Formats: sequence, C-alpha cells, structure tokens
Amino acid sequence: MAGSRQRNVAIFLDMENLFGGYGNDVTSVPLARVVRDIEKVVGDTGLGGQTALARAYANWGRPDMAGYRSQLLAHNIKPVQIFSFDQSSKNAADIELVVDALEVAADMPWIELFVIVSGDGDFVPLLRRLHALGKRSLVATTSQPKAGVVNKVLQSVADHFHVIDIPAPAGPAAKTPAAKSAPAGPAKKKAGAPHTELELYKASVHAFLKDDPTLWVKGLVNVGRLGQLLRGRWPNVTYKTFGYKTLTAFAEEGCGLKVTNTPATGSAAGAKA
Repeated sequence: MAGSRQRNVAIFLDMENLFGGYGNDVTSVPLARVVRDIEKVVGDTGLGGQTALARAYANWGRPDMAGYRSQLLAHNIKPVQIFSFDQSSKNAADIELVVDALEVAADMPWIELFVIVSGDGDFVPLLRRLHALGKRSLVATTSQPKAGVVNKVLQSVADHFHVIDIPAPAGPAAKTPAAKSAPAGPAKKKAGAPHTELELYKASVHAFLKDDPTLWVKGLVNVGRLGQLLRGRWPNVTYKTFGYKTLTAFAEEGCGLKVTNTPATGSAAGAKA
C-alpha cells in the first residue's frame, strides 16, 4: 500500500516519445535522472513503495543507443527491443508496452502503481483498463522540448501526473541578439521555464474545466478551486514559475478565462488567487 517498503511500483518508459523520434539526439534523455526523480516523487508522496521493475522500450540495436548502457545497468532497467521502430509500424513500442503492462497487472498482483513515462494518447485505454483492475497510475514526462505536450485526455485519465524538470543546457543560443530582442511576456520572465512545461500547465487547466463542475460559477471560473486542483497535480510548479504575479492573472491573461472568487455552492474552494 501507499508509503510501504513493498516493491509495488512498475515503470514503463516510452523512449521514442521522450527524445521525440530517431531524427533527434537519441542520447538526450537523462535516463538515470528520470528514474531517480520518479522514485523520489513516489516515495515522498506515498504513492507507492519501491520499484519492482523498470522497462524501457526502444530500438536498442541502433549504435547511437549504446550510450544508455551504463544507466540501464546502474538502475536495473530492462531494455525492451522494438525492431520495427524505424519502419512504418510506428506504434510498435506502444503496443509492446501495453501488452507488457497488462501482463504485469495479471501476473504480479502485488504491483499497485503503474508509471507510464510518455505523453502519448494511445495509452488512455491502458490506464482505463488498469483502473478497472484496481491499479493506480502515474503519467510522467520531462520538461525537455523534444518530449512534446502530453495528450490532454491521457493527463486527465491518469491518477497522478508529474513533470520531471530537466534544465535546458546552457549554450550560445541563449545569448544571441534574437533572444535579447524577443518581446517580453509573462511566460518569459523566469529564466529556465520551458515552453513545453507552460503548455502542460495550461493543458491541466483545460482538462479540469472539462471534468470538474465545481470550477464553474454562473459561467465564470472559480479561481480558488482552480488553484487547489493545480497544486494537487503540480506540487512543484505554480503560475509564478511562468512570471505571473497571481493565479487570476495567469487564468485571464495566460488562458483567456473569465474568473470569479466566489466559490460554487458546496465546493471546498477558498485558496488565495
């Protein structure tokens, strides 16, 4: 159960989704850091105990994937070979991951938390099936731009959602004149806040608006309740991360919403905006 020392956590990593396809730098994912971060979040929040298994899905036969070997060994991550990754069957890794996750759910009843490291909406049916089997789910991604935006439905279906903060490497591009002359805006006031993370944060807002009726008060968004939901899903990120002074400013200027501080009848809203 949550908070126990039992090995009741399974981690499944969709590698191609994390580095954005084989046309990019396939060695850009700090695999060891990703797994350590997930294990820390799971332990700190009491979502689960220790990791029972971790599997990473990719075309490991490629020479440029050899750089992950030491990280795989050090963290006991099993590389699962996907032979058709470079061919027309683009969803081969997704299918393999789904089959493996369901097999684990059936054969290892002590596994309670399934961590899917991907933003691919193809995993929505998997999460729904895991829920029907009495399992809990955590969807994780990284803040790296190549990881892309997590599918909104996947994010809303998951029991928990987590973004692994991977600082962007410093480089000459950060000091170019174009970067200096770019128009300033709320989302650019805090250095190092990735654009992808901002889009994920906004995606959370829209998912909440769709699924939670307590957010609406006479056609307006209850900003206090919105703050509660965002803190629950993003414990380490706030509107201030993206340069907004208040949640109201983020909701109105960043998301184009009309808000109110009046809570909906019977809701537990009351957080400061």
